[in-house]
Amino acid sequence: MRLPRSAALCLPAAALALPATASAAGFKDRVLTGAVKAHAAQAPGSTTARYPTADGKTIEVTAADPAIAQQYATLVGTFPHGDEISALKMVVVAADKVNSECGGTDGDGILACYSSDDQTMIVPDSQATGSDVSVDYVIAHEYGHHIAAHRSNAPLEALDFGPKRWSSYELVCSNTLDGKLAPGDEGANYLANPGEAWAETYARLIYPTEAWRFTSLLKPTGGSFLSAQADVSEPWTQRTSQTFTGTGSQSFKLPLTLDGAFTVQIDKPGYQLVVKSGGKVIDRTDNKRIHYRIACRDRRTENLTLKVIKRAGTTSKNYSLKASYAG
Repeated sequence: MRLPRSAALCLPAAALALPATASAAGFKDRVLTGAVKAHAAQAPGSTTARYPTADGKTIEVTAADPAIAQQYATLVGTFPHGDEISALKMVVVAADKVNSECGGTDGDGILACYSSDDQTMIVPDSQATGSDVSVDYVIAHEYGHHIAAHRSNAPLEALDFGPKRWSSYELVCSNTLDGKLAPGDEGANYLANPGEAWAETYARLIYPTEAWRFTSLLKPTGGSFLSAQADVSEPWTQRTSQTFTGTGSQSFKLPLTLDGAFTVQIDKPGYQLVVKSGGKVIDRTDNKRIHYRIACRDRRTENLTLKVIKRAGTTSKNYSLKASYAG
């Protein structure tokens, strides 16, 4: 386990040591920074209205054809979702306009895009010429970004790293430190962007036979699908804690299954704290507290040993050792 003390997880600046990936030609979208300002929203004939889904919710859709707007709203209502569905906005544009509307240049081949700032996706009115990716699948992928925008992976950004349970299961934090993943990269390292791999994993919850186009490091498995489903239906919200009590030198076991902030603190002076993983000392201090803004696990269950060592001259006394961690 790595426990970087830095305020933010450092991303590799050099070329990434990426595992084999499929061709990027099959699918390309973009997560935008800033609000979406699609020209289609002001185009003659386009209207904006809220359309019902099958589960009693409504979605705001801007489109020239109300029938397509209703078709897309109905479709999204069939996806695994939570209350975030009501915040979604969709802008439907002609398939040959999506690339430019999403800020692409000639040849980028962008099929759709999503902005978390105004929770809007731009999607095509039909399948793009020359593409083998259906509109339904494109919309499912974009909705994966919408899910991430409404989930926490604190202190990491879920939109870039994926939601907490999926990201932790896939060891995204550790693999990023190793230079194997590129969170938030919508350019040259698009296929190694875990935010995109999350959206693709989400889409495959609905369309499981679709080809995998992203880094093989994050290709879905049964375990990652279960983690993704949990992120949708039971979002992670806050850290948990466990308190150990003892007298004198003692060791305590603590399994970690999620990445996130990590704190261990003793309520009495005169003791040294040691954190070990796999027999290796990760950190030690003569102070009463060890804290990390982000703890990156190297394995799916990181079994820590929290060791309390009584310093010479310290009178034995009952103490409480509290560990706070993501889960």
